Amino acid sequence: MSGGGSDDREAVTKAAQVLVVGSEEWAIADASAQLRSAGRKVHRCSDNAGSPFPCNGMIPGRGCPLDKHDVDVVVTIRSRADSEPALSEMGAVCGLRDGLPLVIGGLADMSPFAQFGDKIPTKGDVVSSCDDAVRRHA
Repeated sequence: MSGGGSDDREAVTKAAQVLVVGSEEWAIADASAQLRSAGRKVHRCSDNAGSPFPCNGMIPGRGCPLDKHDVDVVVTIRSRADSEPALSEMGAVCGLRDGLPLVIGGLADMSPFAQFGDKIPTKGDVVSSCDDAVRRHA
């Protein structure tokens, strides 16, 4: 969680604010809907995974969600088995750089992020996986 002290970090038991990125818009939209239904605030790096550049951090008046919000966890939802990050997943790189926990959903086994994050288990859900990652990271 950015911007908080150690007392704030210890109090975090759920992923209240989540940055969601991924390789396909439909997958990002599905994960985002699940998170919003659970009362979580969802942030995005761009309006559409199909055209992720320039990111919101480069657009005047928008700004990077990692700079503007106290994001608790980053989720990347992968719908393709690709060994390289997609341009639309660069927010996962930025989140790791900032020390945030990472949750990987979808086709996570071939993910270049596998060694850096937690996979959503089979029959698991994105909300519980995010909460678990935040608790372990606190």
